[in-house]
Amino acid sequence: MFGLKSHHRVGLDIGSHAIQLVVTEKHGDKTRVLGAWTRDIYSAANEKYDLDGPKKTQIVPIVLDMFNQAGMKPKRVSHLGSCLSGLNMATKEIRTLQMPEDEMASAVTQEARKHLPLDGSESLVDYQILGDDTREADKVRVLIAVTTKRMFDAHLDMLRELELKPGVVDLEPLSCVNSFILRNELPDDGVVCFLNMGARRTNLVILGRKDMFFSRDLPVAGWSFTEDIMTKLNCTFAEAEEIKVRQGITAKGIKAVGQADAGSLASSLALSDRSPLDRLYDEINRSIRYYVKETGQSGIMKFVLFGGTAASQELCDYLAQRFSVPVEAHDPFRHLEGHVDVKNRPQFATAVGLALRAQAIY
Repeated sequence: MFGLKSHHRVGLDIGSHAIQLVVTEKHGDKTRVLGAWTRDIYSAANEKYDLDGPKKTQIVPIVLDMFNQAGMKPKRVSHLGSCLSGLNMATKEIRTLQMPEDEMASAVTQEARKHLPLDGSESLVDYQILGDDTREADKVRVLIAVTTKRMFDAHLDMLRELELKPGVVDLEPLSCVNSFILRNELPDDGVVCFLNMGARRTNLVILGRKDMFFSRDLPVAGWSFTEDIMTKLNCTFAEAEEIKVRQGITAKGIKAVGQADAGSLASSLALSDRSPLDRLYDEINRSIRYYVKETGQSGIMKFVLFGGTAASQELCDYLAQRFSVPVEAHDPFRHLEGHVDVKNRPQFATAVGLALRAQAIY
């Protein structure tokens, strides 16, 4: 379909519940979307969602089929962006004295090891200097990205199995935020709170033009809403997923086909204390309070949501009401040319961010 021209950029987001593939074409400073595909990993009615994550034997045939659908041979892709997700990674901003590059690398590595839940293998660290510290003249702001060698090697093994040549490998929290900041301006004052609503966890990132980068994983995500419906309706994972898509994340007013007591069950699905929405609010609020305590910055200007659950108007309205700020489900295709018929656009934020990052590969 797309031929083998070198200016094609591919973003591949392999999540714990779904896979997104985005193909773009670079023309100077402009980017055109040639195609965007998504595929659920657990598609059969009898498949059970694995909280430990999908196996390589599940992922590989799905990704190969997606590339086939795109008319591309994986081994001919020369500009690839992919990402790591999961527990064994961390991102953090530190402020440190200006120093030579070799000393900076050593200092950053020592700092990074304090923030990584190790899996028994050595750590891999990368960093980027964000600029001068506005508070202390002799210091600079440094963004650290750290993961483990075991996790990184497993990702490379997956790409080799797919006959894909590794290109840019990002951490997922950075990838989805990149889809926003590479095409949108951050506010001059105040910060934006980004929420990447995955299946197993939600990545929270707080970022401003002048303020400290902060990232935290929240334990409430898409699976939490699915599990809540499964428990209250005594239904399967596949049925709960369908209900969540059709009736919303709290499944208000659900009429379960074939259940005589559907009415009484439906009434139990109304928001209650410690519902997934309330638990999500508690986790976000706790994170913001910590950020305010550490930085003194209390100007949350808005929320920007990514991921499959981000398309829920119910979620957006709930957060807007609880935090009294605008809430936006991010459309990563808004400032790109082409492919305007993509559905559930927020779920492609990570893949688009990876494709845009892959533009740096020449």
